[in-house]
Amino acid sequence: MMDYNYLRVHNTVMKRYKETRFFMGLGYHFDYHYKIDDKLLNLDTIPQIVTSHYGYSTINGFNPEKYTLSGISLNFQYDSRDNLVNPYSGRYAFANIRINPEFLGSTQSSSILWLEYRDYLHLSKERPRHLIGLWAYGWFQTSGTTPYMDLPAVGWDQFGRSGRAYTQGRFRGQDLIYTELEYRVPLQRNKETFGAVAFVNGTTASNRDGGISLYEYLDIGYGIGLRIMVMKKSRANLTIDYAWGKYGAQGFYFGLNEAF
Repeated sequence: MMDYNYLRVHNTVMKRYKETRFFMGLGYHFDYHYKIDDKLLNLDTIPQIVTSHYGYSTINGFNPEKYTLSGISLNFQYDSRDNLVNPYSGRYAFANIRINPEFLGSTQSSSILWLEYRDYLHLSKERPRHLIGLWAYGWFQTSGTTPYMDLPAVGWDQFGRSGRAYTQGRFRGQDLIYTELEYRVPLQRNKETFGAVAFVNGTTASNRDGGISLYEYLDIGYGIGLRIMVMKKSRANLTIDYAWGKYGAQGFYFGLNEAF
């Protein structure tokens, strides 16, 4: 429903604090959307067909065909996971505050806060792969005005893994909270090659302009998947998932490594 070009450059440098699992650092982030073609927009009809993107952009003073978000961030991270691509234990917490001033190239000044937490709860001492994974993040516009395509939106986390069942960007607003639970179980008694998952996720977003607050609406997705461990040393998995959601939403997902 919308075509656009997108240039994204995000670079963060982190330093470990002594011998702990705690890291901190600075980052620079650049997002440039241009040649935006809003396929559903039609201003020549009576009544006019105005899309959310066009309405938000014009009301807030953005050019609906291009805009830039450029800023620096302060980052804090705690990571005790035993493996980054397929954890069996540990916790992960991350906080990022991003400031996007006009003098660094942003179309308008704004600031954004990202808070994230992941945990892995064992269900069997003998099979650490048998677990429940928890993932939650909150994404908030804390000041100023952010371009429409840079607003908090499901599926626009760093690796695009959230919101299975829904199209990327299906839920968007000035504030967004996402949670997911995934049950992971091995399918073989003594081997780790095959596994399965079942998951459920929930997304809520605000619309400050429309008077909609967080948790006024909650959209659920759920699904099942197959896991094939292709590299036992690194625990790299081939992932095959199918998910269903509200409004007839559904999707097939094929990738590497776990969603979180």
